[in-house]
Amino acid sequence: MLKLKRIDNMDILTRDVDRLAGFYHEVLGLDFHLPYEPAEEWAAINMGNLTLYIFKSEVGEHEPPRTAVNADNAPGYDSIAFEVENLDDAVAWLDGKVAWVDEQINWKHPNGTWYRYRPFHDPDGNMLYVTEPHQSEATS
Repeated sequence: MLKLKRIDNMDILTRDVDRLAGFYHEVLGLDFHLPYEPAEEWAAINMGNLTLYIFKSEVGEHEPPRTAVNADNAPGYDSIAFEVENLDDAVAWLDGKVAWVDEQINWKHPNGTWYRYRPFHDPDGNMLYVTEPHQSEATS
């Protein structure tokens, strides 16, 4: 039987590797997983528990930017969410540096687990979130 251990990496294809790598490294403050050589047209960003690879692509057009309303979006991978200790502090730090998509969203599961989060786009229109998760007492 196959036993998957964890997500090792994920890939984003872009027309402008340097711009996207700069956003994840300089704006979001994430370190490079491997040394970044712009001439190679790819980058590896350390996202804590996985590596984000950014690769050059000139095929077709980028999908339209996603919204914070799942029912409004086409099928496919939707977003990347970054856990933060304090959502208000993260939003204040990112304000003016990212393209916010919507106001803060609060969501509560019937078991009592709840989230506060705020959606934004990277320069290519990929959906990202900063999220402050809270486990219910029953699940913690």
